[in-house]
Amino acid sequence: MTIPARYINRHKSDESPVLEGVEVAKIWSPEVDRSKLCWLPATAATLANEAWRVRSIRPTASHVNSGSVVETAEFGLNGKNFDQRGENLLIEWVGRAGDGRVVFAIGNGKASLETQMAVATMIRFGKFGPRVVRFCTVPENGASKYSITPLAEEDLPNMPPTQRSAVSIGRRLIDPMAEYVKIEPKHLGMGMYQHSVNAKKLSEALALVVRECVSMRGVDVNVASVQLLEKVCGLNKKTAAGLVALREQLGRISSREEIKGVKGLGAKSFEQCAGFLIVTDACENGMDGPKKKKKKVASEPLDRTIIHPSQYGVARSLLSRIGLRPSDLPCQYLAMRLQGLTGLTAEEAAVRDLFCTEIKTLPPPDLMVEIRKIASLKVGEHVVGRVANQVEFGLFVDIGAEKSALAHRSNLRQPYPEVGSSLMFVIMNVDTKKGRISVKPLE
Repeated sequence: MTIPARYINRHKSDESPVLEGVEVAKIWSPEVDRSKLCWLPATAATLANEAWRVRSIRPTASHVNSGSVVETAEFGLNGKNFDQRGENLLIEWVGRAGDGRVVFAIGNGKASLETQMAVATMIRFGKFGPRVVRFCTVPENGASKYSITPLAEEDLPNMPPTQRSAVSIGRRLIDPMAEYVKIEPKHLGMGMYQHSVNAKKLSEALALVVRECVSMRGVDVNVASVQLLEKVCGLNKKTAAGLVALREQLGRISSREEIKGVKGLGAKSFEQCAGFLIVTDACENGMDGPKKKKKKVASEPLDRTIIHPSQYGVARSLLSRIGLRPSDLPCQYLAMRLQGLTGLTAEEAAVRDLFCTEIKTLPPPDLMVEIRKIASLKVGEHVVGRVANQVEFGLFVDIGAEKSALAHRSNLRQPYPEVGSSLMFVIMNVDTKKGRISVKPLE
């Protein structure tokens, strides 16, 4: 997500709040591909009395909230392997997963390496049979803080905090924005100074960025949680809950017109929020709601865009001028063809810009079958790295090894690679005794 210029304050005293806001925006932006994740065992990388907290969640099982909890289990981790009961249970879960790919979402906190090794061992020895099984690491930022909040208790009742953390980690892989919005930005741990800068300034800056991210990317009304919907301009907690209730009643929202039926949502509020609420088809969001009898509503292709309903007439006119209809969307060369139009009014130009707005998403996490030990890394080796965090002295990079690598700022060119972006790095130094890896971008 590109941060609007109004959030960039050049005053020295405000640099840290701005950095925090930018970093929060970036971790909200990984691409979501629900169609390929039909089952997802979420493993919290947290040991408690040698019990491994595991949550099995379906990304597409619920029309109410992405990532409904299906099953719970606790079992032991013996060194770098799960105990026999744990292995048997995971094999059973994978076997029941249907035809889709199975991904283990593993938190990147305590004992993450051991968990990855245990899963990698099961994959290597063919414990899951012919099924395509992968694993990836997911940031744990704020998971433990969230797990003890009233919101978490309401969202996941009758569940201990460690297991709530596991669910949160798994859901972040399914829909990052929907899950991170539940966590106070100051607990996300992005950047270096969130605990030392002016708390009020930090809170204000981050609140603006959070709302901007939610509103400008659009929110899928058929999968979004109450917590995500209430961040949309024109909605509050009450009307967001009303929208979810309407969705449950109808099975799924079919058009923006149906949103007008939300209890307590007036004409003015609808006018404010309508352009931010995207109505995708069931096949697009990877889920089908329960089949319920409802009045048939004509599908409007423009409901899948961030064009406001009041501007649909202008949008259709623009599309007509380049030989397209709303039903032709999405179109690969839409932006290029629209940019060639001349003599536009101010409103037409604004709608064209909305059509041409590119929502920047980061690639999804790398799905792995093995992890690498520091001792196996070689100086001069080329590796794919994912920028995990930006600090004052450089970047921490996840290269799929047991420790994150550091790309020092002296080896970086401006602008720095964004958090979450993946690129090639070359290994400069490996210190096995101290567990340090130095890298620089491959030129």
